[in-house]
Amino acid sequence: MKQEKLYCGIDISNETIDVCIQQPDGSFVAETLSNSGLGFRKLMRLTKGHAYHYVMEYTGVYHMALSIYLEKKRCLYSILNPLQVKRYIQMQLERSKSDKKDAKHICCYGIERNPEMYQMPEQAYFDCRSLNHSIETLTQKLTSFTNKIHSLKKQNLSNKTVLKSYERIVKMLKKELKHLEAELSVQLKEWQPKLVDLVSSVIGIGKRATAYLIIGTQGFKHTESYQQLISFTGLSPKEYTSGSSVRGKVRINKMGKSKLRNTLYMCALGAMRTNPFCKQLYERLVAKGKNKKVAIIAVCNKLLKLVFGVIQSNTKFDKNYLKPTADLLS
Repeated sequence: MKQEKLYCGIDISNETIDVCIQQPDGSFVAETLSNSGLGFRKLMRLTKGHAYHYVMEYTGVYHMALSIYLEKKRCLYSILNPLQVKRYIQMQLERSKSDKKDAKHICCYGIERNPEMYQMPEQAYFDCRSLNHSIETLTQKLTSFTNKIHSLKKQNLSNKTVLKSYERIVKMLKKELKHLEAELSVQLKEWQPKLVDLVSSVIGIGKRATAYLIIGTQGFKHTESYQQLISFTGLSPKEYTSGSSVRGKVRINKMGKSKLRNTLYMCALGAMRTNPFCKQLYERLVAKGKNKKVAIIAVCNKLLKLVFGVIQSNTKFDKNYLKPTADLLS
């Protein structure tokens, strides 16, 4: 007889995990365990004897230890987008919040929706992602201290101690940033050498955008169309209309990677001057009376289409390869 799959909802925090375990008779058992190997082994004992599907939220880093443990044990598990869980709980008209309740809601979500199994990326992905996040952090710090230096210089202070301290920090940050960028370049080429060559061949896509695209999509592992790529960055249009009274403006939905979206916007500013495909698209839209920002967003989408095209064809970008005008400007 085929064994019925049961669900275990897990709400994860820094120190503990709250679990809600579905029983064969339909009841639920709640436990609070430590977010460590000791707690994970106890969870295995609590679910021993049945085929369980473990469901948890993405929490940045707190869920990683458990997901790696479940991967080694070859267990079935899913990692959910926190927004999906939040909206699901709101649908239940829940009036209060606790870790115990959240674990039960996650368990019920698994029972009702049967989410897809999580596919653990390779180690190289995590290494590159860590380097990329570090570069983001140092870039933000560098911008912050550069602005502080600018502010201090405008004050014309007699005591330069703080100014010199900030300048030393900026010098150090630039050095470390350069080191991390070089290391990320090496790691990316070792992990996805072909993708690095293809993506960076598109005129307008720089090193940062190349890194964001490859790392953010896990090497385009689950990208099947350019529409998915556009949606992933939050650049797809969002309509807001209802009946005859609600007529909101069509905007980009912004439900995607904001850092990647910002980087693509800067890439588009250069591409509309240097990339012939993007230049023609931008000029055509502006000539039709479109807002310049709308035209730039269209250039962002065009860049993503070109990136997807070179990956699908496994051919580097060729600016002299011209298609019929209708296709070129779409």
